[in-house]
Amino acid sequence: MRLQLTPDFAFADAASRLATIATLGVSHVYLSPIAEAVTGSRHGYDVTDHTRVRSDLGGEAGLERLLDAAEERGMGVIVDHVPNHVSVERAELNAPWWETLRGGPDTDAALWFDIDWQATGGKVIVAKLGAPLDEMLDDGDIVMGDGDRGRELRVGDLRFPLAAGTEHLDVRDAVGRQHYRLAFWRDPARNVRRFFTIDDLAAVCVEHAAVAHVVDTLPRNLTAHAAFAGVRVDHVDGLADPGSYLEGLRDVIGEERLLFVEKIVATGEPLPTGWPVDGTTGYEQVTVAEHALLDPAAEEHLMRVWERRSGGRSFADLDDAARAEVLADGLDPDFDRLATAIADALATTASEVRPALDAMTRSIDRYRTYLPDDTASEQVFERVVERASSRPDTDGSAVRAVADTIRTSDGLLARWQQLTGPAVAKGGEDRAFYRWFPLASLCEVGGDPERFSIPVAEFHAAQLARQSAHPTAMLAETTHDTKRSGGVRARSLALAAHAEEWGAVVDTWLDGRDSPGHPALDRDGGLGAGIVDLAMQTAVTARPIDAVRLGDYLVKSAREADLITTWTAPDDEVEAALRSLAHALVDAASSGPLADFADRIEPIGDAAGLGLLALQLTCPGFADLYQGSPRRLLTLVDPDNRGEVDWDSIAATIERVPTADAATAHADGDVDLARTVLTERILRLRRRRPEAFGAGAGYLELQASGPDAEKVIAFARTDGGNAGDGASVVVIVTRVTNDPGNDAEVELPAGTWRSVTVDDAAIEQGGRRRLADLLGASAGRSGIPGVEVLERTDR
Repeated sequence: MRLQLTPDFAFADAASRLATIATLGVSHVYLSPIAEAVTGSRHGYDVTDHTRVRSDLGGEAGLERLLDAAEERGMGVIVDHVPNHVSVERAELNAPWWETLRGGPDTDAALWFDIDWQATGGKVIVAKLGAPLDEMLDDGDIVMGDGDRGRELRVGDLRFPLAAGTEHLDVRDAVGRQHYRLAFWRDPARNVRRFFTIDDLAAVCVEHAAVAHVVDTLPRNLTAHAAFAGVRVDHVDGLADPGSYLEGLRDVIGEERLLFVEKIVATGEPLPTGWPVDGTTGYEQVTVAEHALLDPAAEEHLMRVWERRSGGRSFADLDDAARAEVLADGLDPDFDRLATAIADALATTASEVRPALDAMTRSIDRYRTYLPDDTASEQVFERVVERASSRPDTDGSAVRAVADTIRTSDGLLARWQQLTGPAVAKGGEDRAFYRWFPLASLCEVGGDPERFSIPVAEFHAAQLARQSAHPTAMLAETTHDTKRSGGVRARSLALAAHAEEWGAVVDTWLDGRDSPGHPALDRDGGLGAGIVDLAMQTAVTARPIDAVRLGDYLVKSAREADLITTWTAPDDEVEAALRSLAHALVDAASSGPLADFADRIEPIGDAAGLGLLALQLTCPGFADLYQGSPRRLLTLVDPDNRGEVDWDSIAATIERVPTADAATAHADGDVDLARTVLTERILRLRRRRPEAFGAGAGYLELQASGPDAEKVIAFARTDGGNAGDGASVVVIVTRVTNDPGNDAEVELPAGTWRSVTVDDAAIEQGGRRRLADLLGASAGRSGIPGVEVLERTDR
C-alpha cells in the first residue's frame, strides 16, 4: 500500500496504522520519498539532501521505528527514491548547489549538475528575481549580510553564497563577480538542465559514480534492516544512462530486494532487456485494463460529439502542436543547447540544425530510446528518422545529417534522449491531454487517448508478456501522479457505455444556457471550448464534488492546456468564468438531466471499479493500493489526490470485513465495504496460493463463446505453466457496455470451485458454463455485476 508521507502524516503516524493495513492482508508498505526535502513539502520529491532522512517526518529514529513495526508484522517496506533531481529552491538547503554557486565550474560539487558553463562565461543562470536585476539593485532589494556560512547575498528570504574575495565589495560589484547570474524569472535564458521546466528542481548527474554513491546513501543504509524490501526509482527516463545507474543501485540493495522504475511505456514498448529491475510501477496496466473494458460502441458517439464541438482536430495533431510549443518555449534552453552542439559538430549554425532536430524530437512515439546499449532502440531511432524526414517542409537530408551526428556521439545521444522525455511529457501529458476530451479519462499518465476499446485478446497478450518478463512488477490504479483516480475513471467507463445518451445530455444542458460565461468558453469557441466538455464529464464522474474543488481543477486544467489562460499569464476573467461554470455544474449535478444521468451511471461505474480492482489484484504482478485504498477514491489531479486520509473510517470498514461479503455489500450500495472485502479476500487468496501468483506462476486465457464472447475477460492463474490442469484461481470480468448481455459461455478448468465474492457459493465441476451462472456463482444469489473470482477447492 502506497503511503503519502507529509509533516501531518509522518513515520509515527504510518507506524500507528500498520495494524489496520496488516489486517487487510497487505504485504508491503510503499513510502513516498524519505530523504530530506524542502521544509513542509507535501510530496517529498523536492529533495535537498540525499544523505539524510527527512527531519519533519521524524528523522532517522522515526524511520527506524516504522521499520521495526513493519518487521514485527511481517511486512516489507519499499521506499521511493529520487536520483534524477534535487531542489534548489533554497540554495542554503542544498550543499552541492551552494558550493557550485560559490566556487563555480572548478569545484567538485559542480559535477552534480548539468550546466552549460560555456554559454555564459562560467556562470550559472539563477532566474529567481521578481524583477530585472538592475531594477532590484536600484531599489535596494538585493543586500549583503552575515549568515551561518559567512557573508552572503540576500534577496528577500533567498540566500546566495559569495565567491571568495568578494565578501567585502559593495552589493552591485559583488553581484557582478559571482559564479552565478541573478536574473528575472521571466527571462527565458537558462543553462541548467532541470526536471522538465521547473526552475527549482535541478537535474542530478548520477552518471558520475561519485555523485551516485552519495545519492544512493539511504538505500545503502537501509539494507541493514530486515524490513527494507526494495526501491522505486522516480523518473528513470531523466537519467543520462539509466541502465548503468540501475545496475549500480541493484548492487547497492542486493538481488533479493525489489527494484521498480517509474517508467511510462508506450503501447508494445518493452523495458530494455539489460535493466536489472522487477518491472515498472504499472501505468501500462491501467491503460490496457481500462481500454479492454471500454465499450467498443462508445467511440463513434463520443467522437461525434467531440468533432462537432472541437473542429475535428485529431489527438495526433494536438500532440504534435503541443510538443512544438514546449520545445520553442519552456524547453528551448535544452533544445538550443543541443542544437548548438550539433551545429558545432557539423560546422554549421544552430538555426540550420533546429528544424531537423525539432522534427526528430516531435516524431518519437515514446519517452525516449536507450542507445547505444539497447538493440531494440535501433529500430525506434530509425523510425524517428523516417517520420521526421517525411514531414512536410522538412529537409530529409538535413534530418539524416542531424540523426547521424547524434547517433555517433554518446554525449549528443544522451542529451537528445534526455530531451525527448520532457518533450513528450510536457507537450503530450501536460498539455495535449488537457485539450482532448472525447473521453477525458483516456488522457491518463501513460495513456494513448486515440486508442479506444482494444480486443480482449490484446489484454491477454499483455498479461502473458508481463508474466514472462516481469511477474513481480507493480500494478497501478490510483497514484500520486494520476490525473484522475480509479473511481473517476471507472465511472467514465460507465459514461462511455451510455455515450449516445451522454451526447444528448450535453446538448440539452448547453442549449439551456446563453453562454458558459466567457467568449473563450463559448460552445463554438474552438479548442478552448473543450474545457466545458472536461467540466461536464468531471462534474458527473467525480460526484460528489463541491464547486471550489471543481473550480480549482478546471483552472489548473486550463492553465496546463495553455490556450485560454496560462501559468505565467493567468487570465482573471477566464478563470472567474471557469469557477462560475463549476458552480453551475455542481448545481446541475444535484438535480435535473445531468443529475439523472449521473444517478444512472454511478452504480455501473462502481461495478466497473470492482472489476478493475479484481484485475489489479489478480493479474501478473502485485497491486499498488494508493493511500486509503481499497476504498473508492473520487479524486482528481494533484494536489486534489494528496489530501488527508480518513484512517479511522478505513479501520472501521476493515473491522466489518469478517462478517460481510463483497456481493451483498455491493447490492446494498456500500461501495467501500464491497471493495474492502474483495481486496481482503483476494489478498488472503494470494497468500494461500502463492504458487499461482509468484514468478513461477502461469497465466491461462479461458475461452469464451457465444454472441457476447468478446465482452468477457476470463483467465486462470496456474501453479506454474499455462496448462488448465494447474489452474487454481479463475477471474472473470466483463466489459462495461450499454447492453451488458451475459449470452456467453466460459470454459472453466476442471475441478471444484468456490466464489471469493459470494460467501458459500460453489461450483461443483468445471467445463463449459454459462456466464450468467458464473457471475451469480450458481448459488441462486446475485453476484457483483460483471465480476467473479473463483478459487479451486479440490487441490
